[in-house]
Amino acid sequence: MVRMAVGFLVMGILILTAQAAAGPALSQPAAGYGFGEGSAMQYMAIQDVNRELDTVAKTRASWLRVLIDWSSIERVKGQYDWGYVDGLVNAARAHNLKVLGVIAYSPEWARPADTYFTFPPTNSADYGQFAAAVANRYADRVFDWELWNEPNLPLFFGYLLDDNPARYTELVKAAYPAIKAVQPNSTVVLAGLCPMLGDYSPPAFLDQMYASGVGGFFDAAAAHPYVSPTGIASDPANGWSDVGRMHDVMVAHGDGDKKIWLTELGAPTSDSPEGVSQAEQGKQITDVMAAAAATDYSGPAFIYSIRDENTLNRGSAYDSYGALLTSDWRPKAAAAALAK
Repeated sequence: MVRMAVGFLVMGILILTAQAAAGPALSQPAAGYGFGEGSAMQYMAIQDVNRELDTVAKTRASWLRVLIDWSSIERVKGQYDWGYVDGLVNAARAHNLKVLGVIAYSPEWARPADTYFTFPPTNSADYGQFAAAVANRYADRVFDWELWNEPNLPLFFGYLLDDNPARYTELVKAAYPAIKAVQPNSTVVLAGLCPMLGDYSPPAFLDQMYASGVGGFFDAAAAHPYVSPTGIASDPANGWSDVGRMHDVMVAHGDGDKKIWLTELGAPTSDSPEGVSQAEQGKQITDVMAAAAATDYSGPAFIYSIRDENTLNRGSAYDSYGALLTSDWRPKAAAAALAK
């Protein structure tokens, strides 16, 4: 009996030691988490896509956010080139990842002359028709759609400064019924809103969308709760706390049961003002996911991104958002924090 008791004691010590070495379990929203690369994967060789997703497979991620770039797919009205999207969707499925498709950005024929590709289309019905074509193409493989990206940020809405909530709501009201006609059980998510202060802050922008009639035309909202450089405790630009305020707006409009998907979060490891150390990057990612896990209204979370664009360009925040890999494929500190 004594020998058996000693054996159980030793076994218990070994288990506890192994658990301590592995670190605490990662807190994440109930719907899981994943990664997104923005437009980078659109131009990447499929071998590199699979290499990145092989690294993702070493985490507990279950999602991949894929940009479905209308401006490059339908360069001529009614003619579609699905090549790069087919490759990304197939690669995601081969790695057991669900896809969130982001339907965004206008081809030249659909927007006013001499405007940026993020400018909304002149005719919202054209966006709805493209959304229906996307849903038809991937009806058996993709079931979750995000409509545009950060329309509250001028960069991603053609540098418009006036009436963005109403203009964006027109796109939603065109795309939502078009997708539902093809995939009634799909989840259609509003565009992730960028942290900012003022009239276009995420809760203010969402409230203006309700005033423009967005109610009844979405299944979930979305936010991009970046908290760099100082972290979630100081919450610069209300990156995290505005998610709760968005939920308050939804409750006030009778949509309190709908989730808020976190379709981008992360931090750059650059020498720019937004930049942080690799260790702090990992901390900010896990802090935001833990905060989301503690709510009952957070949907899936998506880390931006997998691999740096150019690690050596130290002055650029944009080039160093990779959480798992440097641009030359070396693991970053966050990779350990997110490992299985």
